[in-house]
Amino acid sequence: MKTLIKRAARSMAGWPLLGRLVRTVVAVVRLPDDNLRRDALMREQLPMLLKNISDLNARVLAAERDPDNLIASTPVALRMIARDLAALRERLDRLEAERRP
Repeated sequence: MKTLIKRAARSMAGWPLLGRLVRTVVAVVRLPDDNLRRDALMREQLPMLLKNISDLNARVLAAERDPDNLIASTPVALRMIARDLAALRERLDRLEAERRP
């Protein structure tokens, strides 16, 4: 019975004169359910999302304050690049020191 009513409402929603009235009635019928969903979102999911955003903001601020910490927290490939760069800098410093009399 419920599916029959839904099917009839969907088909009548496209009618030129009756469609607007059907869409309005369907919106009014769905309003309590939408309010319950919105309240559940505000009560359950929104605080968790806000906590996650604040955690991410704190991580970003910590990474900006200490760039050396950022190297420690990056993936392995980036750490390998950082090691290679440090080795090249040391080698360059040694070569420059050897050239100086």
